[in-house]
Amino acid sequence: MIGVFLFFILACFTQNIHANRTVTVSTKYGDVVGYETDVARIFYGIPFAQSPVNNLRWKSPVPIDKWSPNVLNATIPPPACPQPPCKVPPILCPAIVSEDCLYLNIFTPLSTQSLQSTPLPVMIFITGGNFQFLDASAPIYESERFVNTTGVVLVFIQYRLGILGFLATGTGPDDIKGNFGILDQRLAIAWVKSNIDAFGGDPNEITLFGQSAGGQSTALHYVTNDMQPFFQRAIIQSAPLTIPFRTYLEYVTPTVLLAEQLHCAFGDIACFRRASFEDIIIAQEIINNMITSLEVLLFFEPWVPVIDNVIVRGQLLDLVYNTSFPLKQLIIGTLTEEARFFIYEGWAKPVLPTVYGELILGIFRENAVKVLERYPPDSIFDERPLLSRIATQWVFACSNRIFARKAASYSYVFGYPLDFDGWGNETYCNGYVCHGAELPYLFESSWLNFTDAGRRVSQSMATYWTNFAKSQDPNEPIRVLTPWPRVTTGNEKYMYFQDPLQVPESYLKNDCDFWDKIGYK
Repeated sequence: MIGVFLFFILACFTQNIHANRTVTVSTKYGDVVGYETDVARIFYGIPFAQSPVNNLRWKSPVPIDKWSPNVLNATIPPPACPQPPCKVPPILCPAIVSEDCLYLNIFTPLSTQSLQSTPLPVMIFITGGNFQFLDASAPIYESERFVNTTGVVLVFIQYRLGILGFLATGTGPDDIKGNFGILDQRLAIAWVKSNIDAFGGDPNEITLFGQSAGGQSTALHYVTNDMQPFFQRAIIQSAPLTIPFRTYLEYVTPTVLLAEQLHCAFGDIACFRRASFEDIIIAQEIINNMITSLEVLLFFEPWVPVIDNVIVRGQLLDLVYNTSFPLKQLIIGTLTEEARFFIYEGWAKPVLPTVYGELILGIFRENAVKVLERYPPDSIFDERPLLSRIATQWVFACSNRIFARKAASYSYVFGYPLDFDGWGNETYCNGYVCHGAELPYLFESSWLNFTDAGRRVSQSMATYWTNFAKSQDPNEPIRVLTPWPRVTTGNEKYMYFQDPLQVPESYLKNDCDFWDKIGYK
């Protein structure tokens, strides 16, 4: 699961609270009432689809109907989609979950209130969470400062998660066909393109970006022909591109286990539909701790899109090399210690050399000897740091290099740890750049807690990202002190986010050359 931070709490209690004023926007569906602070306008919980309950559970999302003449109250964050309990302090997890969860949140600068203002670039963010956790309203995504300082319109979208979003039983008329979370994303993106002008956004200047599972989702839309009219450029952050999507055959075991937990006969889809979402989520939590595939990485991300050859036509690393259309401008990158959170969450106690060897053998099988020769045990006490290094390279950095070599315009590595006490009980991430650590810096959502160095990193990241959204060039129009070079054949320079910023070349070249030979399947 994406690392979730104690700074969420800090952000909640340290933001300047002002007397918020309501603001009304007229859309083709009816009026929307949000609110404005001293720096931004905020609209929470705008529905883009009908509630996916009853007969619409495990169905493609249905576009929302007009709510006019009623006025939509968009001042309160919407419920999150159903999900198992977070393995973090409860205050950091969604307070309310509901199957009625297909909503989006919009942040705009105050300047968009003027009818004469020039439409602003739009950025649509797809949140992460292993395709089964978290939501679009977490305090980390409170982006009032971000939109105010950069002059963009920012949208966060929610989509169905876990079993309710990704279970796939087959392609028959009564089957659960899967990929509902991806279809939710598609509909939300289409809604934004059709309606964002009412909020001051330019529907012809949309940047799609996402992190973790949201990064995988962004990569999928990026290589999908049907999605090309809906965005102009993309940013893929920390996508674990080595984790495979399932086939229908690989969803048989999770389906059998779900039937057992719900006391349904295998294949009795009507029984599945009668179950409450609470019972489904209880079953999901139990199945999460079971082995459902020989693909070991699916233990970390068990509910993924299914290759149905309609919505998802293959694995991402294959799709990017087999597109029939020109690829759009792209920023792609990872963090220096992506896997540390997952390894230490999965193994709470030290991993001894003998266990390390068994894990390498189980994961890499015929290639295990080569991996052990290159990465022999280096501690008699605990091999988790070595496992974290291997997983960071194999699951994240090096498979991202494969994708980047075909598609990237700009590449980055984020190497700045949280510079305040933000990891709470996840003390193993203190001083390290764990998965998700860039998000507070990108969205400037914990600005008051940053050191001066952290603020420089944050401001730089926000500027590069939004410059790209405005011009397809992270170096323009807002002047930057460190130019970010394009990726070209034979030139793999990348932006290294540290303080100060650096522009090295050939990140993890020797290691990634090794993993390219081992492969990512």
